Amino acid sequence: MTIDVKTKDSPGWYLKRLADKLEKRRKAESAGGGGMDEMFARYEGDSPVPSSLKQAPESAQRFFKASRTAFAEMIVKAVKYPLRVQSVMTAVDNAATGDPEAWRLVKASGMKDESDDAHRLALVAGNGYAIVGMYGGRPRYTAEDPRQVVTLHDPVVQAERIAAGKFFHHDEDERDYAYLYRPGRVWRAFHDRKTASKEGARFSSSWEWDESAGGEAGLPLPAGCEDLVPVFRYRNEEGIGEFQRHRDLLDRLDHMVLQGMTIATLQAFRQRGIKVENDKDLPDYDPKTGERIDYNEVFAADPGALWKLPASAEIWESGAVDLTPVWTGVDKFIQQLSAVTFTPLAMFSPEGQNQSAAGAAFAREGRTFKIEDRQDRFGAVHAAALAALFLMSGDTERARAEDIEIVWRPAERYGLTEKADAAVKAKAADVPWETRMRDIWQYSPAQIDLMKTERADDMTLAATLAAQTAAAIAARNPSPEPAELQEQALAAEAPAEG
Repeated sequence: MTIDVKTKDSPGWYLKRLADKLEKRRKAESAGGGGMDEMFARYEGDSPVPSSLKQAPESAQRFFKASRTAFAEMIVKAVKYPLRVQSVMTAVDNAATGDPEAWRLVKASGMKDESDDAHRLALVAGNGYAIVGMYGGRPRYTAEDPRQVVTLHDPVVQAERIAAGKFFHHDEDERDYAYLYRPGRVWRAFHDRKTASKEGARFSSSWEWDESAGGEAGLPLPAGCEDLVPVFRYRNEEGIGEFQRHRDLLDRLDHMVLQGMTIATLQAFRQRGIKVENDKDLPDYDPKTGERIDYNEVFAADPGALWKLPASAEIWESGAVDLTPVWTGVDKFIQQLSAVTFTPLAMFSPEGQNQSAAGAAFAREGRTFKIEDRQDRFGAVHAAALAALFLMSGDTERARAEDIEIVWRPAERYGLTEKADAAVKAKAADVPWETRMRDIWQYSPAQIDLMKTERADDMTLAATLAAQTAAAIAARNPSPEPAELQEQALAAEAPAEG
C-alpha cells in the first residue's frame, strides 16, 4: 500500500516535506556556501576537484589531490575539543558540584559520549541532531548525522519542533527506512533496496508503512511524552559550518601548494642545451640519410652515457626556480585563515608559535569567545534533551529544561604556572578553598569531591600523628606525681636555716 503524501498534515505529507528539505540541504547551494555533502567532503580531506581538472587525466587529478591541506578538520576540532560537559545542575540539586543523579543518567543514556559527536556534526555542517528514545527498556541518547536527519520548526519560535524525520539505509535488512516524529508519536516507513544510494534514502509515495511499527497510525511515545518531539537540533552560529564561508580561502591555499609542488616536480631534472657556432656542427638532419636527428637519444641523460661534442660546443643548464615566494604566499594565506576563523596560528603551523604576543592573545581570546558562544547554544539543547530523558525515565521532578543547567569545562585552560601564581594570590586574598580549586585550578566537581575526602583524611591523619607525637614525648619525660609536686611546693615555702 502506497503512502499518501498529498493530504496536508498527514504523516506521509510531513515525510515528503522533510525528505525534500533534506535533499535540498545536502545538494543545493545555500547563502553561506555549499551543501552538506561538500562540507563533509572538505572536513574528511576530500575537497572537490576544480572544474578545470574534472576532464584532466586521472594522474593529474591524483597530483591535485596530493596538494590538499585539509585545514577544515583543524578548524572544527580547535572548537570541538574544549567543548566538554563537566556536570549538571537540576531543580533537585543545584549545588556547584552538580546533581549526581542527573550525571548518572547522562552517562547511562550515552549522552556523555554521544554529545561529542553532536558537537562535531554541528560544527561541520551547521546543524547536528540527537534523538532520545527508549531502547532496551531504558532511555537512550544518540547523535545523528545531519545528512540523515532533518527537522521542521515553528515559524515564530524556531526552538519549537513540529516534525522531524530520519532517512537511512539498513544493509542487513536490505531496506531504506524513514522515521517520522511528531508530538507524542512516531511512524516508520520502508522501501526494499539491496544497496545504499550515494544520495541517501530518497523517500517517495511508493514506500510502505511498517505494520510492525503501528502502520499508518504509528506508535505512541512513553507516557508523559504526549507533547514531545524527541529529536533535538544543535544549531551552530547562523546555521553554517565553521569553515563554510572560507571555502575560497581554503581553495587558494590548496592552489598555492599545488603550484609549489608542480614547480618542484618539473625542475627535479634541470633543462639542458648545447650551443654551437653553426648548424654544421650539430645539423638537424642526417646528411647521409636525410632523416631528422633525435638529439634526445644521442645525448641520453644517463650517468654511463658518453657524449661526443664539436670543439665549439658549449653546454648550457637551466637554474632552479626560487620557491620561496610561493611558500611565503602559503604562509600568508594560513595567517589569514587563522584570523578569520579565530584559530590559533600555532595549530596550523609550528612556526606560528613565534608570532607576536599581541597576535597570539588576539587569536586565543577570539577562540575563547567562540567556544563560550557554542557552550551557550549547545547547552540549551543539552538541557532540553536531558529533560526528555528524565521524562522517559519517569523522573518528572527533574524533567524541566528551564531548571537544568549544563556546566561546561572552562573554555580557556590555564597553564600550571598561571594556576600556581593565581592560587597563591587568591589564598592571600581569603578566597575560599573550594572556589580556588574550581575557578583557578579548574578541577571538575568529581575531582573536588574526592579532594575534599582526601583533605579530611589528611587533617585526621595529621591530628592523629600530633597526638601520637605528644604521647611519645610524655613517655620519655614523665611528669612529677601530684604528691611530689606538693612536697616541692612546701619545701620552697619553708624559711631558710640560719
